[in-house]
This record gives sequence, C-alpha cells and structure tokens, in this order.
Amino acid sequence: MITVPSIVSDIIRRTPFLEEGIAREIINLSSLARELQKEVEEKTMKEVQPGSIMMALKRLQPTLQVDKELSKIFESNPELIVRSNLFEMTIANAPTLIEKQRELLKYASLNHAQFTTITHGVFETTIIASNEACETITELYKDEKIISEFYDLSSITVKFPVNIIDTPGVYYLILKALAWDHIPMTEVVSTYSECTII
Repeated sequence: MITVPSIVSDIIRRTPFLEEGIAREIINLSSLARELQKEVEEKTMKEVQPGSIMMALKRLQPTLQVDKELSKIFESNPELIVRSNLFEMTIANAPTLIEKQRELLKYASLNHAQFTTITHGVFETTIIASNEACETITELYKDEKIISEFYDLSSITVKFPVNIIDTPGVYYLILKALAWDHIPMTEVVSTYSECTII
C-alpha cells in the first residue's frame, strides 16, 4: 500500500530545490504541505489532510543533507573565465558538414584569441563563437539548413579539479544558482574538467 510519507519523500527527492530548501530549513513546511496536497491525494486516491503531509515532511527533514562533497569542491575559488560578444548557430546535420567543420577548426586554430566550440548532436550541430567569427561562419554554412541563431550572448567557463568526475550533482550547484536568479541559458557545453554555460 502506498503511504503518504513515501509519496512525500518521492516528490521531495525528485525536486532538488525543495530537497535543499527543506534540508536548510528555509521552507515553510505548512505552506508546502498545502501545495503538495493535491498531488498526494491523486497518488493515494483518497483525501489527505495537510497536517499528515506536514508530519511526513518533518520526519523527512532530518534525513535530508546538503551534500558535503559538493561543498568541498568549492572550498577554494574555482577558475572562472567570462566572455561576452558571442553568437550561436544551430544547423541541421548533413553529410556536407564534415568538410565545413574541418574548415572551421582550421580557422579557429589560426585565431586563438577567439572563442569557438562545436557540439555535434544526433540531429543537429551547434556552433558558438566570438562575434568576430560571425561573418566567416555565416558564409561557411550559408547553404545549410539553419535551425536557430542567437546573438549578444555571454559565457561563463568553470574549470573544476579533475577529481569531480566521481561527485554527482556538481553541475547542479552552478545551474541552480543561475535558475534561482532567473538567468536563462541557451547552451551548456562540457569537457572532462570544464563546464561552459552560455
């Protein structure tokens, strides 16, 4: 039989913002109980009082912990690189892209000061580059199917210590901060120890 505490636990654990807020004791549990009431009633298929949801939240609270491993990653200030004046172009994948990407990489290698990143997905390819390269890239891909273009973008690149690979939730720390401040993201690009947010 499905219980109110198990449903409440599932809802909270799938929502990192709520989980962290409850763990830090910055969320009003009474208000949250009323907010969750409808979903809990749908899952239990019966009427549930906000008081029983609040009790489930109070019992769950001590079991939630703000991950200490995540906090250790930022004990020392991470290396940050901030760039502005970027543009992004997304193109439908086609056999003709391979040669054009080769040309773009050649161009990027000759212009070290300019930012260039290429993400090749299953159906589309995204190119993010400095505004200085916009004309060159637009000309290079003019015969391709352009899906989207964005201008006047900025990026933040975070360089992590290499031992983060085994720590879950590292990107969450950064993305959470941006989401809480309502900063929209068009792209997240990562390598082994770097994360670039556009």
